[in-house]
Amino acid sequence: MDSKHSDDDYIINDTEYEEDEADIAFDKQEKSKKKGSVIRRIILIICIIVFCVSAGMLIKILLEYKKGSDIYKDVQSEVLDDNTPVTVEMPEGEVEIPFKYNHEALLAINPEAQGYIYVPSVNLRLPIVQGTDNEKYLETTIDGSINKNGCPFIDYRIKGGITASHVIIYSGTMFSSLHKYRNSGFYSTEGNDKFYIYTQDKIKEYQIFSVYLTDPVSDTFTFNFPDIASMRQYAMQRKEMTMYETKGDVSEATQIVTLSTCADNLTKRLIIHGSYIGESVIP
Repeated sequence: MDSKHSDDDYIINDTEYEEDEADIAFDKQEKSKKKGSVIRRIILIICIIVFCVSAGMLIKILLEYKKGSDIYKDVQSEVLDDNTPVTVEMPEGEVEIPFKYNHEALLAINPEAQGYIYVPSVNLRLPIVQGTDNEKYLETTIDGSINKNGCPFIDYRIKGGITASHVIIYSGTMFSSLHKYRNSGFYSTEGNDKFYIYTQDKIKEYQIFSVYLTDPVSDTFTFNFPDIASMRQYAMQRKEMTMYETKGDVSEATQIVTLSTCADNLTKRLIIHGSYIGESVIP
């Protein structure tokens, strides 16, 4: 006997089939949601880990720089007397240096010390050294501590040190405030075109005549000129490279001091050239 099915049976079966499909689709959707939720949680965890690691590294760097800053504050308290300003006579008139420098005290801390640089515009006061290579003081402070701050240093290949016809002083972090000179308005402010170097018995005054960016390796870093004429030609060429108009005639320059610091994520160097304009014996 043949089986017979009514239309109602087919309707019931179709309904059951549609319900099965809906269940499958729902299950897939729920699985997809769960999978997406897991992925989002994993991404969140990764982001938290990266944030924590980055924050930890940043804190470590900041603590490192603070430690270096504290070292130089201690050194200043030993070699600079802030209670004894020094008034000296320079070619353009009297200049007051707001502290007295003790060179012997600095030599006691580091026998490679050459003097102290003072840039009034940014209140930069730092010792200068000259070592036996250009690596040591990148991450070694004036007192010999290993620290990212390092210490401003003269290129070890320069003959005559602080008295050479062209003195190049390098520093990274410790010269960071000099980036203000990338603004012509800052340079143009009264008195901001000068800096000073304290030596054992003299204060030397320099006028900034050129500010620009250069590559880490360039003819900017030329020194040990064979004669004064070569140095003057170099100075006039550097003046033409300045990023804005500056003061001073360097055609008769007798000494150039170059300050060099890292710029643009280490891809460039900020260069500030100063020409010697006079000195005074420390009273």
